[in-house]
Amino acid sequence: MKDKPWFNLVFMFICTAVFTGILSGVYVYSRPLIQANARLSEIKAQMNALELAIPAGVSSAELEELYERSIHETEVNGLTLYKYEREDGSIGYAIPFEGPGLWGSISGIIALDQDFKTVLGMDFISQNETPGLGGRIEEDWFKEQFRKIVLYEEGEPIRYASAGSEGQVDAITGATSTSNALLNIINESIQEVKTLTGGGN
Repeated sequence: MKDKPWFNLVFMFICTAVFTGILSGVYVYSRPLIQANARLSEIKAQMNALELAIPAGVSSAELEELYERSIHETEVNGLTLYKYEREDGSIGYAIPFEGPGLWGSISGIIALDQDFKTVLGMDFISQNETPGLGGRIEEDWFKEQFRKIVLYEEGEPIRYASAGSEGQVDAITGATSTSNALLNIINESIQEVKTLTGGGN
């Protein structure tokens, strides 16, 4: 029977069907976990960007509860922002950003003050850049240099410091493409927010 031509085709079809079914089952089972982890990554990025401390040892449920109490979704001219009001009355806005990096999509959060003139912080939700090069955008030293910088009012709001020109932050050495792609994504998001909200006027 194994010598018959149709046997190999039937055997391959059965194997393909079995393995496809297994993979589909694993995906269906793991999908809620993947979505939950993605949700937690977004929550942590928003809270970090807005300088809202995450208590040590907090559970996922407790973190989500803290988030729901502290940060509220708002919409301005069709744009979704996340508002955080501190005890002193000051307000911060978490702004999602997403766009193409060198190897894949980069998504994250940049937070601005209520006047849209100062960056409160920046953090990432996901990125697929080269480990040790572009992937270094997730290192604390890189992210923290965005905190408390004042946006330029003319031209690009955020710029890298380079020879002969001023800037608020440093790019990653050896990862020019990723650094430039990220800055373009962030600046486009900031400019869109300022245009739609009239911020900074």
